[in-house]
Amino acid sequence: MNFSDQVKDLTGHQVSKMIVELLRRVSDERLVQLTYLGEKLTSDDELLNAIRGVRMMLQNPAHPAKKLFRGVLEYLPAKNRTIIFNTLFNNAWFMGNKKRDQFEKEHGFRPPFVMILSPTWHCNLRCSGCYTLGYQRHPGLPYDLVKRILRECTDVGLHFVTVLGGEPFMYPFLFQMIEEHPQIFFQVYTNGTLMTKEKAKKIRDFGNAMVVVSCEGYEEETDRWRGPGVFKKIMEAMDHLMDANVLFGSSATVTKNNVGVVSSEEWIDFLLKKGIIAQMYFLYLPVNGQGDINLMVTPEQRNHLRKQVMHFRRTKSMFILDFWNDGPHVRGCIAGGRRYFHINANGDVEPCVYTHIAMHNIRDVSLAEALDSPLFRAIRKRQPYNENHLRPCMIIDNPHIYREIIEETKPYFTHHGAEEIVTKMKEDLNRYAARFGVLADKVWREEYLKERGVTPRCASAGLGVTMPMKSTL
Repeated sequence: MNFSDQVKDLTGHQVSKMIVELLRRVSDERLVQLTYLGEKLTSDDELLNAIRGVRMMLQNPAHPAKKLFRGVLEYLPAKNRTIIFNTLFNNAWFMGNKKRDQFEKEHGFRPPFVMILSPTWHCNLRCSGCYTLGYQRHPGLPYDLVKRILRECTDVGLHFVTVLGGEPFMYPFLFQMIEEHPQIFFQVYTNGTLMTKEKAKKIRDFGNAMVVVSCEGYEEETDRWRGPGVFKKIMEAMDHLMDANVLFGSSATVTKNNVGVVSSEEWIDFLLKKGIIAQMYFLYLPVNGQGDINLMVTPEQRNHLRKQVMHFRRTKSMFILDFWNDGPHVRGCIAGGRRYFHINANGDVEPCVYTHIAMHNIRDVSLAEALDSPLFRAIRKRQPYNENHLRPCMIIDNPHIYREIIEETKPYFTHHGAEEIVTKMKEDLNRYAARFGVLADKVWREEYLKERGVTPRCASAGLGVTMPMKSTL
């Protein structure tokens, strides 16, 4: 009798106990067995396809997935493996998905999988091109309000929270927030300069958090963007995190000046040696009221990044997320609460960290009310904005859609200068969208339409897992 037959009659509780037991020791066989058990925890086609896609990769000797997953489990303390399963997988994916299903039946729209929370604007750096530069540096969100927000998140089945800033390690309640919400998985983005051995050990002891360190390339590129001496501090931060066995990744703001470096094989290999398990790519967008459209990647550079990411997913034992080029894997834009949204440090509920408009402040409404705002509904109604999912963004790929939504819903801009993206830069963005559209449409026809019969692959796992996306309208 094969393993799948052995577990077919187990209850959800029995399956969870067996997963925890299997996580105590790592082997190639156990990795595959975990996927069969994962199937027992859901009846959702989306999740089932993702799990089966992972299993196919684990069973392929040439695929780097086995080395990646095994490496992560061997790196983590045994206790943390269980915590990661309970928070990131059981709560966020399996049980959270059932809660989101129920909410959708009752309210007519589906809560997102991820919330981006910026609890503070305070930062010890002032990086060139940071998307937050236009915001006033108010004290941030009171911790009582943060607790209310997180409680409402779990009520609707949202158990994955990404923490931005400002600099999250300047928020005085960061560790308290992580410790007091053990049912949530936190992903904390940081500039790395405030990391210490003691903080890294504290994060390891909590077990329900991952750290993502921002880095724009080697010393020349990073210090030019973030300031002299920052690269060396980032390298020290990575060493502290690796010594403490904390899960951590790297994030790059991609401009025309550093795209060649951060998309190079040498850079990825360098990050792997530093202990990185995930690399996130975010294109520079001139949205802060002080933006420079000339820093944006060219259409050709953007396509080069896409091809490099595809290559890395086939060859490197690392999760990869490319926020714009992954449009085909998630059927376009995921903002406006379709898959994620942002609460900034003033409390404004924004569709995306780059769309600095809002209709509600979380101080005044419930989370459910904010997610069902006319602004969010108008965005979700139009998604995807383009049948070519390589052109997913309403800011730089379909700027007419962004202006149309603003005209229809009359939101407020969340900081001075945010309106420039639809006024001063209107024609520049129209030209950028048109130039990229010519290239992207050619690539879409030649590389994606040929595979119309193939289910889109979700990049949330960073590995190209087959995963059809559920409607969220």
